[in-house]
Amino acid sequence: MTTVRLLVPNDTLLPRYLTALSSGWTPDADRDEELAQRLAQRVGADASAYLRSLWNPQGVGSKITLQDGREVSRLAHVRHWIVDDDYCGDINLRWQPGTSELPDYCDGHVGYAVVPWKRQRGFAASALRQLALLAPSFGLNWLDIAMSADNLASRRVAESAGAVLIDEYVAIEQGGVKAYKYRLACGGA
Repeated sequence: MTTVRLLVPNDTLLPRYLTALSSGWTPDADRDEELAQRLAQRVGADASAYLRSLWNPQGVGSKITLQDGREVSRLAHVRHWIVDDDYCGDINLRWQPGTSELPDYCDGHVGYAVVPWKRQRGFAASALRQLALLAPSFGLNWLDIAMSADNLASRRVAESAGAVLIDEYVAIEQGGVKAYKYRLACGGA
């Protein structure tokens, strides 16, 4: 069995990350060549700045304008790369410092994505369990994981990691799709 671990994004694995982008994969969307190219260009323009942008546990930076026009404070966030002997994907964590509660415009604390050639090996579930062990260091007692109801793979990941379904709702910010929210206790609880 391959050991999966979480690493802070770094220069050493950056070439493997760029290889994943060159396949058209991104942490945000499969088979989106344009998005992958823009992300690769951003990395190429200033790799150090890009890597620094992935780790912001204080949530510093300018406000963000939502689709509805509201300006909101930037959430604290960190991104880890999922690795075995190679780059496997990303898992990110976002939160409001000082609370496990999320603002109304953010459905979940966690996002994860595994490159297509490393899927169906339990890597995302393992990464999610590891992230739940790290989350208390950021002041979090639980992780909410939200996904569209038709995203069966993400639901299996959450369930395999030990998360429990806590809500079914309509995700207005995502175009009114039916969605599920799972909760995973942090710190091995």
